[in-house]
Amino acid sequence: MPDFNILEPLVPATFQVAWESTLKCNLDCSYCGDGHDNSQKHPELSESLSTVDFIIEYLDLYMRIKPDNQKKANINIQGGESIFHPNINEILQYLNNQKKHKNFFLSVSLITNAITGINRWKKIVELVDSFTISYHSESLKKQQEIFRKNVLYLKEKNKGFHVAVIMHPKHWNNCLEIIEWCKKNQIKHITRQIDHHWSDFRFNYTAQQAEYLTGSKPPDLMSKVVHFFKNGIDLSSQGRACCGNNTLCSEKNNQISYVRDNKFKGWHCSVDRFFLYIRQTTGEIFTNKDCEMNIDGEIGPIGFLSESNEILDNLRNRIANNTLPTIICRKNTCWCGLCAPKAKYKDDYDNIIKKYRK
Repeated sequence: MPDFNILEPLVPATFQVAWESTLKCNLDCSYCGDGHDNSQKHPELSESLSTVDFIIEYLDLYMRIKPDNQKKANINIQGGESIFHPNINEILQYLNNQKKHKNFFLSVSLITNAITGINRWKKIVELVDSFTISYHSESLKKQQEIFRKNVLYLKEKNKGFHVAVIMHPKHWNNCLEIIEWCKKNQIKHITRQIDHHWSDFRFNYTAQQAEYLTGSKPPDLMSKVVHFFKNGIDLSSQGRACCGNNTLCSEKNNQISYVRDNKFKGWHCSVDRFFLYIRQTTGEIFTNKDCEMNIDGEIGPIGFLSESNEILDNLRNRIANNTLPTIICRKNTCWCGLCAPKAKYKDDYDNIIKKYRK
């Protein structure tokens, strides 16, 4: 367990909607797991537009209970590969039209590998506020060149973006090369470890690689164990940084960028007030992609897109009657959702959550 009892972002987090718009992808990275499936069809355009309507209404309900200075939300379209969807331009245009009529700030972003033709890329760029460009070292050299050209186009257009370099332990030098390229071209970038199941040793890091990612050397005992088994260091079980690289605070305003022990089972958490995750291909709706904790204290979806009206009515009633419950974490490890304000004890949680609601 962590050696602190409270964790929250230094700056109040924007409500993040992660929308898995398609499972098809133009890459096939070994660490992706169930993040893509090219046997799946792209969702129909009409279904995708209905999902946009649901997201907007869901956000509107949560914004009603937030302080005026925190009424900010971001819809992050991802995949699979988001720009691989044949109707991505229509979806983006519809979303832009919808967000004009809301009483809260709403931005649209994409998580993408940016590997597409420049003409198509230019049309997409005009409809998106910001980008997270993921760099995958297992891609082809030709694809990596397309990546570079499209990233430079974003810089030319003064778009908000950053490059997330997925640090592959077996392609480490290639990852370091793209980091140096980002530095040379003054491109904002972050390094991302590969999260994975503890039994999958393919993505464990050497001691030197782990030190590079965490900024500190592993304990001596860990080094000895790693050396004995020769499987490397599993950073997923040892800690992580916030996905968005947000600085976090524990008690007494101690600021941290890497949470050494990311285990919060039994803690009180506000993940439902800062996250929403939708899998378009299955119709599942979750509070969060990784933790999947719902507002009834269970692990699983809060419902399905086919019952979106019932979900909205239930949320509307809970908000009106001030009966939104506090989620008690039941997961062993916290990945996405790390930055949601949380506390080990209820009194502490009740105290810190005041600043995030009316």
